[in-house]
Amino acid sequence: MNYKDAILKLFKNLAHPAGIFGTLIAIAIPFLIYLAPNINRRETIRQMDLNLPLPLFAIQFIAGIVLFCMLSKDFREWIKGILPAKSISIMTLVFAVAVSIFAGTQIEARHRVQSDESVFMSVAQNMYYNNESGTCNQGEFENGALTCKSTSNSFKTKGLSFLYRIGMPLFGSDLRWIFKAELLMLPLAFLLMFLAIVAWTRQPLLAFLASLLMALQPTVLFQFRAMSVEPLYIFLSALSLLVFKWAYDRNTVWHWTLLALILAFFAQTRQETIFCIFAFILFALPKLLDQKDEKAPIFFVTLSLFSVPALLTISYFQGFGFQGGEFNAHGHFFEDLAKNWEVMTKPLKSNGELENPFLSYFNYLFAIGGIYLVFRAISDARRNNFTYLKILGFLLLYHLQTFVILENVSGDFSIEINQRYSLVMLPSMAFVAALPVTHMIQYFATPSGSREQNGKGAVLGILIAALIFSGWTYHYKNDFNKNIMYNRNHLTIEEYEILGWLKEQPKADRFFIYGRPWHFVGYGMSSIHYDNARKMSNHEMNELIDKYKGEVYYIRGLDCWDSHTYHRKAVEHRIATTCDIFEREMDLTGVKNILITNNYWVQIAKFNGRKNYNPEKIISTSELEVVPEDSTNSKAKSLRINYNLNEKGAVAANWSLSLTVNDEPATATQYQAGEYSKDIEIERLQPGYNQIRFTVQDAATKSKLADISKFFFYDVNGVIALSDYPIKSHTQEWGKMHKNESIEGNKFNVNGQRYIYGIGVHASSTTVFDIEKSFSTLKFSTGLDDESLCSEGVAVEVLGDGKSLAKTPFFRNGELHKVEANIAGVQTLTIRTFPKDGINCSHVDIINPVLIP
Repeated sequence: MNYKDAILKLFKNLAHPAGIFGTLIAIAIPFLIYLAPNINRRETIRQMDLNLPLPLFAIQFIAGIVLFCMLSKDFREWIKGILPAKSISIMTLVFAVAVSIFAGTQIEARHRVQSDESVFMSVAQNMYYNNESGTCNQGEFENGALTCKSTSNSFKTKGLSFLYRIGMPLFGSDLRWIFKAELLMLPLAFLLMFLAIVAWTRQPLLAFLASLLMALQPTVLFQFRAMSVEPLYIFLSALSLLVFKWAYDRNTVWHWTLLALILAFFAQTRQETIFCIFAFILFALPKLLDQKDEKAPIFFVTLSLFSVPALLTISYFQGFGFQGGEFNAHGHFFEDLAKNWEVMTKPLKSNGELENPFLSYFNYLFAIGGIYLVFRAISDARRNNFTYLKILGFLLLYHLQTFVILENVSGDFSIEINQRYSLVMLPSMAFVAALPVTHMIQYFATPSGSREQNGKGAVLGILIAALIFSGWTYHYKNDFNKNIMYNRNHLTIEEYEILGWLKEQPKADRFFIYGRPWHFVGYGMSSIHYDNARKMSNHEMNELIDKYKGEVYYIRGLDCWDSHTYHRKAVEHRIATTCDIFEREMDLTGVKNILITNNYWVQIAKFNGRKNYNPEKIISTSELEVVPEDSTNSKAKSLRINYNLNEKGAVAANWSLSLTVNDEPATATQYQAGEYSKDIEIERLQPGYNQIRFTVQDAATKSKLADISKFFFYDVNGVIALSDYPIKSHTQEWGKMHKNESIEGNKFNVNGQRYIYGIGVHASSTTVFDIEKSFSTLKFSTGLDDESLCSEGVAVEVLGDGKSLAKTPFFRNGELHKVEANIAGVQTLTIRTFPKDGINCSHVDIINPVLIP
């Protein structure tokens, strides 16, 4: 029978009432769901997306268990028929356990893609408490209930959340137990992949090596120690392939129905996974349609019906642009493919660490295996053996989803959070990579003329290869300990530090005001967004503070900072203005500042309610004015500053005002509204720059309410500002030197204090002045500018004619150091800055530098 006749026979076997009706229903379900938003029924889809998934999942889960119990005896008999020799089975089990122990002991359990993972957790909390499948974006836990202040449709598929939901009655609503559950899936996925490949190829050594290669990849190990959906993807992909072969062999309506239930749940791992289902359908058709019966229509309808949760999510969010902002992150398939190959094969760092969580050899083995598979498929097809041609065809159709990821979801692995997408591809890559290695070892190790499928020599050869590959992964244990996957992912570090701070605190019921409140909700902690907090009345705020006994916290996190360091294809929505307004309006007491990296801190503060004063009007100052001794003598007697204290009444009852001159106390008094004038004796001033600083503090809360500085250059006895002195030469490793500005062109800002005069450089730098032996002293202050916070440390050194005269210790952000050097008799003055490690973020401010004769 030719192919045309075979295809016609398949259609004829579908052409019966049940087949036609079932097929139409199966096609109509996704068609109508996708059409609905385009015919003004988007709200209907939204409501279905919120309320339908949970009951469908429950029915699907129960039906799957019942069916498997019905078929369990048949499964035991079938699995016995595919199990390989005991030695290979034991070897597989040993390596599966060994890899899992390595992951469990060498990789810390923590989020890798925090925002996505917390969405799954928040949906699970909403499912558990409210039987709703949306993301509880903002919520409060109280008296065994979760009240969601804001709920949205989750753009993530909901299968993982459902599994969390069914585990919560047993293990608790504090979802930290998920880390152990994800680790448990690693050996199970290893063994399922092994069994699936054995079932389809009858090549146990190939199955073992492919499963091992997949499990040994760093990105796989890291994801199985997180709360990610990708480990579930690997687990379900292997389970689907195994059950597919079981259904293919037994070919009963019950087996195909069970497969349809598993495939439908597999589609709930990622939105793109729905596309790989076509591979299963196409290759199942010859069996499903081998006769006119109910197998095909029941399979089609079951698969379509229980795929509805994923279809609803895809339909509701069609047209949404999640990534890239102003940059079009979509339509870069070949660009992303090339970039990902570069990232996955990047050589080691100079210190021997992995640059990325990928092993280069694996990718090159995959490339060789791909070429081998194509040639083997063509060669065997010429001899009417289509096994490898079918494998190639299945893999190509299966990875339509990979095309969708790279084309439509900005699958660029140079964005660290996107590296998890590789888990969609890695099992197939491992299979292809293992093909030539296994076949080569079998060819050279199996005795010539031996009929034994896997000679002892081949088993030994594969074992040696397995030990080599395992050793190669294990010898990077220090990189795993250092969390080299996403160790520059700001948001995961932020969450890690916040949770670390919470562990240090006494146990208490707390409430958080945060830019991504669903992060806290996912862990079972109450939280709302900054904007919602601002909408509360003063009375509501006070009630909230009383309710939580003062344990209400504001957290300024990643969203509140600038975005110029972030990848243009990434999802970035900065709300710095919202945070700035919130901090200006609210009474906050700083609790902890945590330096993350790349330009931002996590700042934790106790929330005390809305300010009942205007922070911008607490104090206003005039420009400094010189007061002469008398009208006939221009010689300065004092320096005068006029200032106004503007807040009145009870609000300022506990406030104090302090005035310092060059950090020396000048005035300390209770704050009282009025107009004031302060004369500072000229004797108190130092040659060069002088800082007159006003600070207003609330004595009750110990919080600083205002901090204002004025600067005065006391031009006496020939003192000169170094920033005005001619520069003989200057070099620096990055950027250009700025006068009276930081390296990025901003006003100087060190540890929150503003300064006006000086030089902004980037370490390493060398600035040389020819001062002609005219001065005796050099004075300045120095620190790292707050505009860039990720420096590993910088030191500043003053040299006179090549000799070191003064040197700071290495300092980091938040420190201001005073430098004074005796430069008497010095001809060539040099100021050097040099980093402790790399030069990143080493934005050094040389503040108020003066040359004194």
